[in-house]
Amino acid sequence: MLTLEMPITTIPQLAEACAAEGLVPDNCEKIAQMLAAMFAVTKEEVAMLLLEKTQLGFVYPEKLKQVGKIPLNTTTSVAARTATTKRSEALNNFTATKHASVFEAVNLGTPKPRVIQKMMSVPVISGTGVVGVIQVSRKGATPQEAGADFAPSDVQKLLGAAGQLAKCFKPAAA
Repeated sequence: MLTLEMPITTIPQLAEACAAEGLVPDNCEKIAQMLAAMFAVTKEEVAMLLLEKTQLGFVYPEKLKQVGKIPLNTTTSVAARTATTKRSEALNNFTATKHASVFEAVNLGTPKPRVIQKMMSVPVISGTGVVGVIQVSRKGATPQEAGADFAPSDVQKLLGAAGQLAKCFKPAAA
């Protein structure tokens, strides 16, 4: 009997579908699309970092993989702070936050580079501890152009999604 595969419409379904292969590019793309839709941002405003020993490495967006890794002891990295403190945060005045800006300088294919104005950063925690970080940002020339502030409920929603997606946060299956 022929059965049709059900479309993946929820984070738990997506997490289950991606768990075996890990963060291969196709899975990262699907996760980014779903998170972007959840928070009304573009997928270029979604970032996923995987913890590898004492460093965070970007797995999405793909172009940031080659820029380098972020040591956990870096004091100017929001992602490193999220991973080491295991605390989620919304930074609605991100441009005033001391942060490593080298990754922002990478053109992700948009016609004109846009500055991160607002960001949520949450740890991805599995049974073994922190395995990565997910960040969702709003970019624009000004905070107003970037859109609405992230609310505490948005942070909770992203943290819940990160908990579901933790099973995917492992190096891509060989």
